[in-house]
Amino acid sequence: MKLLSRMINFFKDPHGKKIQGLKSHYQELDELSDIAVKMGDSSAYKSLQAEMREVFFDYLTASVVDSIYRLVPHILLIWLVSIFIPTIKIPLINWQVNIFALYFLAYFTYYIGGWVLKYVKSFINSRKNPNSVVPS
Repeated sequence: MKLLSRMINFFKDPHGKKIQGLKSHYQELDELSDIAVKMGDSSAYKSLQAEMREVFFDYLTASVVDSIYRLVPHILLIWLVSIFIPTIKIPLINWQVNIFALYFLAYFTYYIGGWVLKYVKSFINSRKNPNSVVPS
């Protein structure tokens, strides 16, 4: 059970700390680069820009790998479900829908529904409390 829990946590956010560290390091280098421009130190600016490029590419690589790790459970789930149920027939209109398309439709519906629900809740709370602002 602990192994399953560790696997789920790993797939949930495998490189989150590394990405946040690289992002904060990039922001620090950007601020130092702005200071170097204000001081007129071109050699410091060039070296900071070179280091910023390295940090940016490390950040980009970690983000891509993190995205791939986030996709793996979905790909495995689609593959397992498609072995047993390759297509689903919609009864009223007699259409056959691939399980792959249905899975992604359900996935996007879940997230869009969450955003809509969050907006509706904030709208209802703003009606109860007229001093709050509705997010846009």
